Amino acid sequence: MTASARRAAQAAPRSLDPITFELVNAALQAAAVEMGGVLKRSSYSPIIREMDDFSCAIFRADGDLVAQADFIPAQLGAMSLVVKSIIERWGERIAPGDAFLANHPYLGAMHTPDLNVIMPVFTGGGLFGWVGTTAHHIDVGGVRPGTEGPDLGQVYAEGLLLPPVRLYRGGGENPDVFEFVSAAVRDPLSTVSDLRAQHAACLVGQRRLLELTERYGTPAVGTAFGEALAAVERATCLDLADLPDGESEAEGFLDDDGTGGPPTRIHARLRKRSGRLVVDLSGSAAQVRGAMNVPWASTRASVVYAVRAMTDPVRPTNDGILRAIEILCPRGSVLNPEPPAAVSVRHNTCQRLADTIIRAASALWPERAVASSTVAFFGLNMESISPRTGLPSVMAEVVGGGTGAHRGGDGLDGVDTYMANVGLMPVEVAETGYSVRILRTELIPGSQGDGRFRGGLGLRREYQVLGHESTVTAYSEQTDPSFAPRGAMGGTDAAPSRITVLDPQGRAVPVASKATLILAPGAIIRVETSGGGGFGDPAARDPALSAADHADGRWPGADSGDGEPGRAALA
Repeated sequence: MTASARRAAQAAPRSLDPITFELVNAALQAAAVEMGGVLKRSSYSPIIREMDDFSCAIFRADGDLVAQADFIPAQLGAMSLVVKSIIERWGERIAPGDAFLANHPYLGAMHTPDLNVIMPVFTGGGLFGWVGTTAHHIDVGGVRPGTEGPDLGQVYAEGLLLPPVRLYRGGGENPDVFEFVSAAVRDPLSTVSDLRAQHAACLVGQRRLLELTERYGTPAVGTAFGEALAAVERATCLDLADLPDGESEAEGFLDDDGTGGPPTRIHARLRKRSGRLVVDLSGSAAQVRGAMNVPWASTRASVVYAVRAMTDPVRPTNDGILRAIEILCPRGSVLNPEPPAAVSVRHNTCQRLADTIIRAASALWPERAVASSTVAFFGLNMESISPRTGLPSVMAEVVGGGTGAHRGGDGLDGVDTYMANVGLMPVEVAETGYSVRILRTELIPGSQGDGRFRGGLGLRREYQVLGHESTVTAYSEQTDPSFAPRGAMGGTDAAPSRITVLDPQGRAVPVASKATLILAPGAIIRVETSGGGGFGDPAARDPALSAADHADGRWPGADSGDGEPGRAALA
């Protein structure tokens, strides 16, 4: 903590009356949401503007996260590590008007495409707090278009590695950093425009935070920071205390290590006593050769997501939840790697980790059990030319699938599950922004697990390369049927996922579940994602629901299995 932050903490009152606290706390949450609205509407790239792959948050002076908007769970509580890294590296040199840029996975960030723009907020000449954004950029350099590569062996191959540097100084752009970033990426117009949108969102957050200090006083708002953290800690402990004590464990597997190696084990053991929870990840595999390793910020976010999902999903998010949890995970693990291990495709591992923790929690608290959702998380990075501008571009796409069924009903169809929550790119946006044609987007009948309640449906989508030869990186999980989404409480497993590549003559090209290919114009990439697992005995399903499934073409028999669209088509 800086000297100015310590002085502010000493001047703050010990407590606020409940009404004032609720008003200030609600205003902090609203400010984070408003920051997200500004970023979404000001951004240049579809992955932010259309797909919502970003997050916004407010922090107190020591870097603890006090308010975060619910945009993408993969970034829950992760940004505070970046803020603490800024404080550690810059200390008393932090000045009004600064805004820092950082993405180094071993200095608090997640993976290199997630660029953090963080701004200090000063009041009365002292550092009072921070506002920040993180957003997935379509390309930050490296050997592959779109930066990501499952088979990359070191983080140095994953584009720009930025410790905290000043993107803005004294309120103005730092031209050296902007020039450096622009020269290192494939689509500098998109990258620079999105960085400016992130800064604009931070300016809004700063304005709202200063308005709060003017209305309630700086000491009162500082006290509200501490009380917000304590309130979430208390609520988490109370929720845990209401659940039975005990221990449970679960394991899950990635299809491989990103380089075609053996399956990678993810293991979680839960130990719950009273209002505290230990999440022991020590049984997971050692770090792997490929880019499936998970930096600590993302592992921590995965645990926060899973605990929040199994206790109170609508509770505000801040670092208070981490005070109720102990995470055990040795260095050198796939979930806590040593540098310079590559991490660019860490999100697939995070999805598997979240599913594994939730299955362990379902065993410990069966009254809250849910079937597994897809963790296929198909990702596509395609080198392209923009039809509008004629300039090089990179298309970044994510395709979701089905969520698991639960005791309250069927799963959801065709959504990005667990920690992702990223939207599917609209066809019109893809075809006007990139040299690609979307041939079909449809739900896959029968991809869900059966049960008293059935899982959600997976998605089939086809991309045709147009105009120019293109370098394409595509990856997915759960192509191995052994690792398909699990049913719960007697429900059956869902179907696995599948990637198919056809050359311009329509002939199938052998392809692994994770690959980088050079495709000629006319080539087609088809992805079919897994659905969600079923819940409960299939014999107990309401006959009326089964009849409706068949009438709607949701169950086997509605799809021939050869890729022809069923009645569940979306587009």
